[in-house]
Amino acid sequence: MNLNSATDIIKLLRPKYYNTLTRILMVAGIALLSKPVWIDILNLGLHGWKLSIIGEFDWLLGLIIIILSLTYNLIHRYIDLKYEYNSTPAFELVNFKTFKEFGELCQEILPIIKDNEYIFLNTGPNSDSENLDTLRTDLTMWEKLKIDAIIPNNEAIKKLIKENKSLIPKTHEEIFNEMLLHIDAFREHVANPKFDYSEYQFPNEFPKILIEESLLFASRSKQLKKIQNWISNKFHKKNIANWFIFGSIIITPRNAHDVDLALYVSEDSDVYHFIDEIKFDFKIKFKLELHITIFFPKDYEEYKLFSSKNPIKIEKNGQKFTLVN
Repeated sequence: MNLNSATDIIKLLRPKYYNTLTRILMVAGIALLSKPVWIDILNLGLHGWKLSIIGEFDWLLGLIIIILSLTYNLIHRYIDLKYEYNSTPAFELVNFKTFKEFGELCQEILPIIKDNEYIFLNTGPNSDSENLDTLRTDLTMWEKLKIDAIIPNNEAIKKLIKENKSLIPKTHEEIFNEMLLHIDAFREHVANPKFDYSEYQFPNEFPKILIEESLLFASRSKQLKKIQNWISNKFHKKNIANWFIFGSIIITPRNAHDVDLALYVSEDSDVYHFIDEIKFDFKIKFKLELHITIFFPKDYEEYKLFSSKNPIKIEKNGQKFTLVN
């Protein structure tokens, strides 16, 4: 993080207490800095004895404690912001190079395809028969993003495929060629709306191949295994009945900016007091955000439903990769 603006400085100084220790120190420091009422109450019953901590310098001790707690908080806040992720268009994150394995190529293409999919589902035409949402008639944003995002994304996909064509297995060559034709036809259609590209529609098998091959390659990722072992060790002695890792880290660990973790706690106990520390330690260790969703016994059915909606995951007792149909 570079402190190049007033906004950066405000973010840095904005209070964000990371653990119980900071809060306790702040309360203790404020109590000592002010006239401690509890000491006065005790002194009333001591018949002439005067109870104090370090005499007339109690206020100084309180001030020192406050400064230390705020310094501790400031250091943590700086590290937190240093690794803060800012969203960037998918095509600007592409690593153009010759890969060694087909799975690497698929992992590089998949986030771009997901970016296109997100744009299409949220701004594009939704007039297909299976869509139950209200018909989207204002396509202003879609027309803009076709030019600003989808075409650059497609060109990045095209360049990746062409530069790594030797890695594509013969069983997938036809689908990848169909994707290249779709990219060229879509670009022509955007430039000339009268051009009919209905014969060059997006090949639905293409993202399925990317996901399957990305999962296969990710299953051998040393980084992913380190993350799994780290989480397992951190929660080994905690009151956690089960957990699983899910999200983009499972499919594209090299490109992931965060890790999603679901916890099922065996009993209604306070687990939040150590969660902030674990999240901070994780960020220092892996330079990634750790997002944690917690379920308690009363939420068991909700936990099962949440687990079923995330079939691609790594569970507490080992890896479980379930491919999307």
